[in-house]
Amino acid sequence: MANLNSALVLYFGALILYVVSIFFDSPNLELFSRPIIIPSIYYFYFISVKGRVNLLFSVSILSFFIGEILYLISASDFLIPGLICFGIPYFIVTYFLCQDFLYYLKKKKYSINNLSFYIVLLLLFYLLYNVLSFINETSQFEFSIYIMYGILLFVMGIITFLIQFNFNNRTILFMVLMVTSFIVSDLFFIFSEKMKDVIALKLINVISQQSSYFLFVCYFIYRTRFKIYGKSDFLKMN
Repeated sequence: MANLNSALVLYFGALILYVVSIFFDSPNLELFSRPIIIPSIYYFYFISVKGRVNLLFSVSILSFFIGEILYLISASDFLIPGLICFGIPYFIVTYFLCQDFLYYLKKKKYSINNLSFYIVLLLLFYLLYNVLSFINETSQFEFSIYIMYGILLFVMGIITFLIQFNFNNRTILFMVLMVTSFIVSDLFFIFSEKMKDVIALKLINVISQQSSYFLFVCYFIYRTRFKIYGKSDFLKMN
């Protein structure tokens, strides 16, 4: 328990310092705090699952970390490699969500007779279309990467909210919060890149991006516990 708490203290402490570094434009403080965030949250995951780590999940966290380091060195010089590093985990997350979708499908058929689901669907499509229109002056290759991001986020959003409207447990709660954080962080990444002088956009991007790692880890911890302890114990925990 002490190790678990220390990992969370380290994560939230580094996150606060990182946010402060952005607010006061302190590169040295950012250089100190930013590299601590992902290792501390992975340590939290490692302790929580008692060392029974998932290889694909670990690869996704490593890819996120490499992307963070590349952007820490130079976001402009390593924009494309960074986007690729941040994009790899999205494929992995989509794979996990597809597995979850098929698992819940075995429980019962999905019902889509819900107005809220269609509202979310239209909202996701609206955001995808308008954001891509907002960045259409970039290079063709970079624009193709943004299209890939948009498609992956759209698919993740549909799967997540379809599950959420039909089932309810703690894993699904973290799933929804995780995907929402991914969408918000990527939206404000685009906005902050286009309007670099607006610090509020950068802060929203940073907070949502770094929070998404915590939510991703929490989602996968409960997902892992489900596999370790079995159905009956999982239902008790939730």
